[in-house]
Amino acid sequence: MEGKKQGAPSRCSEILTATLSGLGLVRTVRHLVVLNAWDRAVPPRVRERATVEDFREGILTLCAADPVWMHELHMLRHKLKTMLNAEIGEPLVGEILLRLGRVARLADAGSSPPLRKRRSGVPEFPESKIEEVLAPLKDLPCRDAVERLLRRQIVRSI
Repeated sequence: MEGKKQGAPSRCSEILTATLSGLGLVRTVRHLVVLNAWDRAVPPRVRERATVEDFREGILTLCAADPVWMHELHMLRHKLKTMLNAEIGEPLVGEILLRLGRVARLADAGSSPPLRKRRSGVPEFPESKIEEVLAPLKDLPCRDAVERLLRRQIVRSI
């Protein structure tokens, strides 16, 4: 080890972030983080009338059930942004855009919510896609760990 300086050890979070970035999955992970925060932080009465359509480069796009709720969401957008960023723990959501569209609603207010379905804005991950994403890591010792992390995040997001 003469002549070579050893750098400080890398944090696991830095390694994982770099790996996800190299695999092109950073956007997907951020989208899933925002979806999870939406489900935890936003009141049910708002979630019944609006859904997350997309999240790109800090811009969250919501679909409102009707013009009245679109106006309501417009008035609440700063509060929603604050609630989501507080739930996430960092200022990930910078702006909220609104559009009108069909929103899946609960059957009636007294019933329990149905099982979560895959949201239209989240890319699907069939088995072949997972293998394609993990292909560059085929012989590396970290492949199994990255695969487990990826599958765990996919299961949590569905």
